[in-house]
Amino acid sequence: MAEPLAISSALSSLLPLVRESLAIVKDVFRDDKKLRDLLARVELHKTYFTAWETSWVDSTGKTDLRFRVFAATKPLLARGVLKQFVSLLKITSDPDKLYKKCGLRVEKLKPGKRGEDVAAELRHVSDYLGTVDNKFSIKGIAAFEASRVKHLAFLQNLRYVIIGKVFELEDLIGRVEDFVRDLQIFTPDPNNEVASRAVFELAVRDLVKDHDYTRRLAEAAAIEKKASIDPDTKEKYDSLIKFATFATGVKNASAAAMPAQKLFTRRDFSFDGPFKLGANTTLARLFDYPTRHQTRIVLVEWVTAPKPAQVKAKFDELKMEWYVLNAEKPDSLLLPVATGLIYDNADPHVIGIIYQLPSHIRTELPPKPVAGRAPDPRLVRSPKTVAAQRMPTTLRQLIERSRSFDLGLRFKIAKKLLDSLHLMHTGNWIHRKIRSDHIIFFPSQARDGEPDPTRLDFDTPLLVGFHAPRLELDVGAGYEAPKPLEHIRPLQPIANMINNKTRIIAVDAYQHPDHRRNVDAPYRRQYDLYSVGVVLLELGLWDTVENLEKRDIAARGYHPTVVPSVNDILKDADVIAAAAKKLDSITGSIYANVVRDCLSLKPIVGDTLEVERQLASDLARVEA
Repeated sequence: MAEPLAISSALSSLLPLVRESLAIVKDVFRDDKKLRDLLARVELHKTYFTAWETSWVDSTGKTDLRFRVFAATKPLLARGVLKQFVSLLKITSDPDKLYKKCGLRVEKLKPGKRGEDVAAELRHVSDYLGTVDNKFSIKGIAAFEASRVKHLAFLQNLRYVIIGKVFELEDLIGRVEDFVRDLQIFTPDPNNEVASRAVFELAVRDLVKDHDYTRRLAEAAAIEKKASIDPDTKEKYDSLIKFATFATGVKNASAAAMPAQKLFTRRDFSFDGPFKLGANTTLARLFDYPTRHQTRIVLVEWVTAPKPAQVKAKFDELKMEWYVLNAEKPDSLLLPVATGLIYDNADPHVIGIIYQLPSHIRTELPPKPVAGRAPDPRLVRSPKTVAAQRMPTTLRQLIERSRSFDLGLRFKIAKKLLDSLHLMHTGNWIHRKIRSDHIIFFPSQARDGEPDPTRLDFDTPLLVGFHAPRLELDVGAGYEAPKPLEHIRPLQPIANMINNKTRIIAVDAYQHPDHRRNVDAPYRRQYDLYSVGVVLLELGLWDTVENLEKRDIAARGYHPTVVPSVNDILKDADVIAAAAKKLDSITGSIYANVVRDCLSLKPIVGDTLEVERQLASDLARVEA
């Protein structure tokens, strides 16, 4: 078997040739508008290869060290990756195969030699690829490297010219796709975790300058999804399509127009007391939607414009938010679908954002039977009954209600949250108010299609809280709590909301101290990452932020109109940092280190997305 050091050296040396070969293949289709679909498919698979390559880059930007460790610890897998490199290069460096199977002719960029002479020279420099077999050793590295350098120089002065049919070109693209897929098979899972996240970054990297590139990738993903029979592959391409739609929506939101049918008034809804979730959030019944005589359950978040002059600006801001959240999104993004806005003269300073709920929660409510009369679609089952079956539970409520909780599920929620944050930021969307009371879980779907209020769905949490109050947690609304049915155990305990008193704590502790000290300064992605770190800390310790370190943060609770001192802000951060030191014995060091990295107060140097990608990949390795 080939020596591990020889394998790692060959991998590092051949990587630039693979990169160059794929670039040449891409250039074949670039200048012919009729081959747009083929160009898009090549770009798609090249993007997946670049993401794969990204997973091997260390902090210095080099792959050598990681390939060396890989070859030493997993020589068979490393050998498999090397074989894939050699296989692709043999195809793209063999004039006969390119001519007969792929419909391409090899030419020099600077004419001067006959085609057969160019082909002969290419065969000569690529013959060394046949020596990379099981007997390949470190002794042959010198000769191998000399031939490799000649090969790379030759490739950089080549071009492929189309002479064949479309089906021959499609065969070449199929070979590239197989190459990328096989690389993933031989690659350790942690690297594939990094690569799967890097694909989204690469897909929108030039969205501002070249939005057509992102569109082409989405078109190519749609073609590959349709052709694929593997469910995982279909899901992979589907997520990329939806993410491209979301990121494009973020880019175009400022110029978006809002259809009139997406603007509602309060008369279109019934806001029942038992549906209320908090001071700014409630479930509601939306009448005559999506068609006449139908009723849907929706989630509404209320946004207040403090001054009359700010109403239009706030309304325009919410229209952009609706446009982005209305776009199709991958499930891993955890963001709700925005149905529309509520705005009328009843209270012109308050605007409602309407969110669509999971299908088994929002489904049409059956009319309440009335003796001797035809059913009235506006008369449905008691709001208390509906609330007991369909009300969500926030992560904060879950922590407060349960003394302990399965560690595996806590890790699952943490992974989903960090993945969602990275994807959100990759699409240039910032949340600004990530807290445990803004992460909600709905009842699972029972076999009969109805909600099962005895079980929560932890697979599809929703990240809400876009009303973004500065301080708000539990507010006593002065209404009677719904009494549970005898055969149904409601999941949301709201007894703490009927004491007619407002309970305010320093929930701004979820915010990065730099942002708290200067709320008018530009908001940075790192601030969202800090907020996620606080939530991950709550998940790890299974306790809420105000209970940390003998309720030190709660002791500094203050009224919303009071601006905290710099000293109080720093004390909150110190309490959170001290609590994070206790994670190792509960969650293990990997989880604890991810949380502490999220909570770092030092400005992130370089690309925040790269940091988030690595943290999400580290967290993916955590197991209970």
